[in-house]
Amino acid sequence: MNKAVKSRKNSRIKGIQMFLMLLPMLVLFFLFCAYPLFDSIYLSFTKYNGFTEPVFNGLANYKRLFSDSSWWRAVLNTFELTVMAYVIQIPLSLLLAILVNSKIKGQNFFRTIIFLPNVTSTAIIGIIFFFMFSSYNGIVNGMLQGAGLINRPVEWLGNVTSAKLIIILLNTWSQVGYLMILFLAAIQKIPTELYESATLDGASKWQQFKCVTLPMLGQMFQVISMMCILNGFQLFDSVKVLTGGGPGNQTSVMALYIYNYFFNSTGAQQGYASAVSVCATFITAAVGALYFLVTSKKFKEN
Repeated sequence: MNKAVKSRKNSRIKGIQMFLMLLPMLVLFFLFCAYPLFDSIYLSFTKYNGFTEPVFNGLANYKRLFSDSSWWRAVLNTFELTVMAYVIQIPLSLLLAILVNSKIKGQNFFRTIIFLPNVTSTAIIGIIFFFMFSSYNGIVNGMLQGAGLINRPVEWLGNVTSAKLIIILLNTWSQVGYLMILFLAAIQKIPTELYESATLDGASKWQQFKCVTLPMLGQMFQVISMMCILNGFQLFDSVKVLTGGGPGNQTSVMALYIYNYFFNSTGAQQGYASAVSVCATFITAAVGALYFLVTSKKFKEN
C-alpha cells in the first residue's frame, strides 16, 4: 500500500516538474502565437485603423476580400513563385550536396561559401540585388553594355517576368545553402555497404544514385519540400526590397499585401488586413496539410 502511495506521489511530482518545464514555452506560445491569432480573428470582423476603437462590421471585410482582384493576384503570384522556387532549389541543393560530399579539394571551403548567404539578412541581400539589377548605374547593365550585348539599360525590375526571375534568383542564392546542408547530412547517413553492394553488382554511378541515394533520401525530401513550400508562402523581404510589389502589383505576394494594409502611411486598415491574414493562414495551412496527406500516403504505400 505504501509503495502504491509513493508511486502516485512520485507520478504527481514528475507531472508538476514536467508542467513547470513546459510553462515558459507555453507562456511564450500564448503571448506571441495564440493571443495574436485570436486577436486577428476578432479584428477581422471589425472596422479598425489601429487608433480608434474597433467597430464590429460583420462579414464586410471578407466580402471585400473575396471580390478584391489585387488580393487574388497576390495569391496567384505566391503560388507561382513558390512552385518556381521549389523546381529550382530542390534539384540544385541536392546536386550541390552530392558535389561537396565527393572527394574534392577544398570541401570545407566550398561548403562554407555556399552556406554563407543563409546567415546574411534577406533584406541586405535584396538591397545588393537591387543595385545589381538597377536600370541606371546597375552592375549587370554596366557589364552587359561593356561587353556590347545591349545598347541601352534594361529595366530588369520594371518587367514582370524578369522581376519574378530575379526574386527567385535571390531566394535561391540565399536559401540553397541551408537545403544543401540538410541533403548532405542525409547523404552521409546512407550506409556505405549499400554502395559497395551496388558496385559489386555492376551498377553505374547513375544507377547507384537512382536506386540507392534517391530512395534513401525520401524522408528528407519530404521535410525539405515542406520547408520550401512554407518559405514560399511566407515570401516578403525580397519582394519588398526589390520591387515593392510592382510593376502594377504584378509581383505582389500575400505577406506584402497584408503588410501594405497594416502599415499604410495614408490610412491603415487593420481590420481588413486581419481578415486577409486569416484567409492567408487558412490557405497556407490547407496547402501544407494537403502536401502532408499526399506524401504520407505515398510513404505508407512504399
